Amino acid sequence: MNKPYDFVPFLECRAYKPEGDFYEGIIPITIKTLTPVHIFSGRYNINENKRIFKSFIRINGKMVIPGTSLKGVVRSIAEAVSYSCYTVSKGISHEKLPNRVYDRNKNCIVCHIFGSMGHKSRVQFSDCYIVSENGENSQIIGIPASYEPRPGSSHYFNAEGKYKGRKFYKHGVLGIQGKGNLLYEYVSENTEFRGEVRFKGLTEEEVRLLCFSLGLSGDIQPKIGFGKGHFYGSIRIESEKEWEDRAKEYKDNKDRRIAENISKLIDILNFDNAVATLE
Repeated sequence: MNKPYDFVPFLECRAYKPEGDFYEGIIPITIKTLTPVHIFSGRYNINENKRIFKSFIRINGKMVIPGTSLKGVVRSIAEAVSYSCYTVSKGISHEKLPNRVYDRNKNCIVCHIFGSMGHKSRVQFSDCYIVSENGENSQIIGIPASYEPRPGSSHYFNAEGKYKGRKFYKHGVLGIQGKGNLLYEYVSENTEFRGEVRFKGLTEEEVRLLCFSLGLSGDIQPKIGFGKGHFYGSIRIESEKEWEDRAKEYKDNKDRRIAENISKLIDILNFDNAVATLE
């Protein structure tokens, strides 16, 4: 069985020096689920068969995709297609990272946009509320057990014994999603949420990177929530034409290495390339 993920090569971390004019604005976004999505509320419930399941998050009784969850997804994409620092997570060995990919002493372009220790974020993601909630919006789905990433696995390393890059989960066509005995409340496919992204003090380059990382060029569809390794969590994000145009401008990047990473990310996150079989 092929792995449900692939890697985008690391780019070195570079300090970002903002130049030119600074901009502020509001990007209205519509999120459409392409496959079922689950974001855990921290609460459990019981279904009609008296089985416990994990509930989807709600605010004031309405299903919502939290801004914090979306921000994390978009930041990860932005890091993969810019000269940004790498946040070392549990189990990752510094010695096996390529040179110059981890340097928190530099304020890279992504830290300048999204914030870091000692640096305030210049972008805010609102919670995205479901547009029309009814009984058909959610379903209780049993999925297989998921395991923590195993960064010591040989799949993570290149021929030189270094990590291949940043990990992204692939899409799977609707119907291929894994089934098991652990119950979760999922928002069904074709459900819409709406919210907005506010920014202030960004350069034109940063605005373009933000818009591309949201998927507004139409070339990438992010993944969010639980069960990504079982092909759940695929979403499409849309906005107004002016923001879509800025995303396309970043996609047509003149920097060769960034352009190569953009192309690799599109290979993984374009839903047209969704996995059709588990073999």
